[in-house]
Amino acid sequence: MLLLAGLLTRLAAVPMVVNMLGALLITKLPILWGDTPLSTGKSGWWDFAHESRTDLAQLCGSLFLLIVGAGAYSLDVRLHRSAAAWPTEAEGARR
Repeated sequence: MLLLAGLLTRLAAVPMVVNMLGALLITKLPILWGDTPLSTGKSGWWDFAHESRTDLAQLCGSLFLLIVGAGAYSLDVRLHRSAAAWPTEAEGARR
């Protein structure tokens, strides 16, 4: 919900990155090694890439949000602008 609203985007992206890394390591890495118990006999790089495409897409999207942050129309930017508009105590004392 925080990601949709653009509130605390970088903080909300951290659990998503951890979640996707865990999903890849636990469920998809055995496909690469060929150690899956329910395997249909397929293993290797291309099967790993095929099975993990949505996990990798979510991981890349979460990393993007972690690095870049929220956009110009997010709540983070609006709150930052409204906080910057309020004068600080030091500025109030100068007036």
